[in-house]
Amino acid sequence: MKIVSGRTGSPHVTSQQFRQMLEGIIGQGSYIITSGENLKPELSSNNLLKIRSGMMAHHGCISCVDIGTYDEVTLTNGSQGMKRIDLIVNRYTRNAETEVENCSWKVIQGKPVASNPAVPAYTSGNLQNGDLVDECPAFEVHYDGINVTEVKSLLSVTDGLSGLSSNLGNVKADLTKANNNIAIINSNLISIVERGTKNNYNYTKYSNGDMVMWSKYTWNTNLATSWHNWYFASSAAVGFPVAFKQAPLIIVSPAKTNELYGLGVTEVTTTGYKLTAYSPKQGMCYVQADMLIIGKWK
Repeated sequence: MKIVSGRTGSPHVTSQQFRQMLEGIIGQGSYIITSGENLKPELSSNNLLKIRSGMMAHHGCISCVDIGTYDEVTLTNGSQGMKRIDLIVNRYTRNAETEVENCSWKVIQGKPVASNPAVPAYTSGNLQNGDLVDECPAFEVHYDGINVTEVKSLLSVTDGLSGLSSNLGNVKADLTKANNNIAIINSNLISIVERGTKNNYNYTKYSNGDMVMWSKYTWNTNLATSWHNWYFASSAAVGFPVAFKQAPLIIVSPAKTNELYGLGVTEVTTTGYKLTAYSPKQGMCYVQADMLIIGKWK
């Protein structure tokens, strides 16, 4: 272990150590650092590209075009009837003997083709491993015939600390909004709050206040009361196992037996109902009723 940010009595901080620190702060990728004109490309002619002032980081290595100045990069003519993509890279080099390091623009010329030109290859190095050459693609120059049709910037511009702080504030606001939306969604979701079986009824209560009951009701009754050639009988009051807030909807249908009969309900309240059986036949009847009861419990 050795000290980097401290006085030792002799020069000791290396460019590699400085790059390590910057990689930890800025990142290990390639970025344009917010400064000057952010290395904006400006095409002067088909043979000349100006790169305005700015600063960039590549694998921890910082290089710049001074404020108030620009760099000129010479372009090679396109070919009549052909398409081509040239690559402009920021080329890092280190002299193995003198250890002198340098960054400069380099144009890597692509191959002219009739259509679908490819981006040319470049040297991707690793400064922390001591590579002597490391090229960072910064711009693509697209040719159609002899003309440059597009200069494409390949690097994103990083926000400064103020921009980062603003973005974090926006993220916080977005998270708050998302949490509020989730709370609204949760409040609208319907969940089961109670489920049970009581007095031969199954029932389920839901968080939105709905309650559903179902049961099979059996009844031996004497259909003795006559009305227009039909005979009917009404049951005693049948109670719900759990009370409703208001009179529910009851759907009743006869289950299959050897009898001929129909069913209905009367005197429906929040706590129960009466069942009515009717048939064209007089006498004892074995009734089975499938009951579905839907209402509000709150």
